[in-house]
Amino acid sequence: MPLHTPTLFAVIIAVSVVLAAAIAYIGHRRHPDRYLWASALALQALAYSLYAVRGKAPDWLSVVVANTALSASLALYAQGVLRLRQLRWPAAWVWAPVLVVTAGFAVLIQQIDVRLMLGATLFGAQNLLIAFALLYRRQHPLSRGESLMLMGALVVTALMLMRLWATSSGRLAILFVTDGGWIQGITFLAGITATIALALGLIIVSEEQTEQSLQQSERHLAFRNAILEMLARGTPIQSLLDAIVRGIERLHPEMRCSILLLDRQGKHLLVGAAPSLPDFYNAAVHGLAIGHGVGSCGTAAHSGTRVVVEDIAHHPYWVQFRETAAQAGLGACWSEPILSSDQRVLGTFAIYHPTPHTPSADDLSLIEQSALLTGIAIEHSAAAQQLLERERHYRLLFETANEGIAVFQDGVLRLANPRFFELCGYTAEETVGHPFADLVHEDDRDRAMQSVRQRRGSPSSGQQMPLRVVTRDRGVRWFEVNGTPFEWQGQPATLSFMNDITERRQLDETIQRQALHDSLTQLPNRRLLVHNLQLAMGAHKRNGLMGALMFLDLDNFKPLNDTHGHGVGDLLLIEVARRLRQSVREIDTVARFGGDEFVVLLSDLHTDRDTSTEDARTVAHKLLRTLAEPYVLTENPDEDGAKVVTHRCSASIGVILFNGDEVTADELIRQADQAMYGAKQAGRNTVCFGPVTPA
Repeated sequence: MPLHTPTLFAVIIAVSVVLAAAIAYIGHRRHPDRYLWASALALQALAYSLYAVRGKAPDWLSVVVANTALSASLALYAQGVLRLRQLRWPAAWVWAPVLVVTAGFAVLIQQIDVRLMLGATLFGAQNLLIAFALLYRRQHPLSRGESLMLMGALVVTALMLMRLWATSSGRLAILFVTDGGWIQGITFLAGITATIALALGLIIVSEEQTEQSLQQSERHLAFRNAILEMLARGTPIQSLLDAIVRGIERLHPEMRCSILLLDRQGKHLLVGAAPSLPDFYNAAVHGLAIGHGVGSCGTAAHSGTRVVVEDIAHHPYWVQFRETAAQAGLGACWSEPILSSDQRVLGTFAIYHPTPHTPSADDLSLIEQSALLTGIAIEHSAAAQQLLERERHYRLLFETANEGIAVFQDGVLRLANPRFFELCGYTAEETVGHPFADLVHEDDRDRAMQSVRQRRGSPSSGQQMPLRVVTRDRGVRWFEVNGTPFEWQGQPATLSFMNDITERRQLDETIQRQALHDSLTQLPNRRLLVHNLQLAMGAHKRNGLMGALMFLDLDNFKPLNDTHGHGVGDLLLIEVARRLRQSVREIDTVARFGGDEFVVLLSDLHTDRDTSTEDARTVAHKLLRTLAEPYVLTENPDEDGAKVVTHRCSASIGVILFNGDEVTADELIRQADQAMYGAKQAGRNTVCFGPVTPA
């Protein structure tokens, strides 16, 4: 029995309108590109609405405008897939069929068979273009959402081919839109199927991309922390640069990266690290003179601004390097200048793609952050190298030296250069002949005197020591004092070189803090939590006091992210961290474990387990009440149109008591985590004490 065409029209229109509204809602703020798909569905609903009034409305409206709207909806689908895949195809490929449909249907408005064949051909070609865009130069298998979209496009392509064959062979003769029997009905039914497949595929792709973005952010954070740890350990600059480049390439296998360093004269670029680029290409770049139009990197180093070349083969900056780039298999190059803390250009960080490629907002953020991290590494290494060069130079120069040089005998200052007095702020009359310990900060004085005794006992060895000096005008400053034993006026003495390392100490402390703290909430991260927990376990084992470890997980966090975006979610996490810190003692540790999970370490509770349990229970319920209070979150408060979101979010808390004898720190964390899941299963917004045996 033939399918009832008006009913199919009604279904197609309803499905298209509902899905258009749903996709527009999903795309609001988070995925603006999805408005293309919503518009395509709206045009499809318009087309079938006009089909439905065939005979009651003028032919130019129900034929020409209707088919133009349907072709335009397919063009928007194709445009959306191209944006999804970040492909740059000529616009004519996408939109030319729309013009052909408009003109062709206007001319052939009275020739229904020819019109049917033209429409089947063009609509089939447009769906085939969508399928081709999904499969073009793929480096990874199709995701579930992309597979659904491909299925929808291929189904319609097949039906259009069948429609073309049926019309050309005389098996499909239509005088009115509801004519055509089962072939016409199946064609419209395929339209419903394809619409649902494309829309569901898009929704699934959106969620897949969100999940991938979260995972990628976690991997980037781990990579950044690893580089900061290498900096803190004093890793050589070449190893640091190689680690940065290889780390970015592991996170983004489709990219190849390079770091070029500016020479001392600031006129030429030298290869710092480019392990994935061919040797002949690195040789061609090494020693490149910077200037406007000298490739992406030469221009970026010259201008001090980012240079994005999306298509090397057709960009004027790459005219003289086009053949070399083509031989190396490079199609796009984005270059970011590496700047020092005082905004001097140190070099460039470049990202290459094998084909023409337009950077997304995430890509631009990646290259900016990579250049910033590289700049920190270069400056830190350069400062260390400069210090070593100074120390060698200062041993030869005394009066004109740029570091403090002093001679000590048994801790008493016998001679010093002008720089020494300048650093300390005191005159020779005030210091020569007096113990240097008089200038040393009281907390470092014993250590300084111990160093003097060690040199006296072992006169053949030198010693390097950081210590604080109370200067006259600049307050307490950190100095690095390098002492070398030698003979002064026939008696054993020490030749000491003194440098102000206050800024370097501050930089090292900053790097150390970044490696041990969460960048969003500034709370201790998992590494510092485990360290503090191990210290607490050792202390409790000695003093007999109990401690408590609380594992917290927010109960209503994901809907906030899904509805208002991760910017608002980050504001909530920051507020949660603030409330937790204010709810416990200064001796306790509040750490962010990851995502929306936090850990609170309570130390030095009581020797009695029952009393400690009640103390921990009191704190846990206090945290529940504090976290359950409404959150008023303001996104972009300093800008017009700031968004204010009010959200309620409770927590589930698992608690483990310990006294240092039980298990390892990792096992305690695991038990607290298991107890937290017990609180989840008990209905959320509650406290569960462990150990909990999994059901």
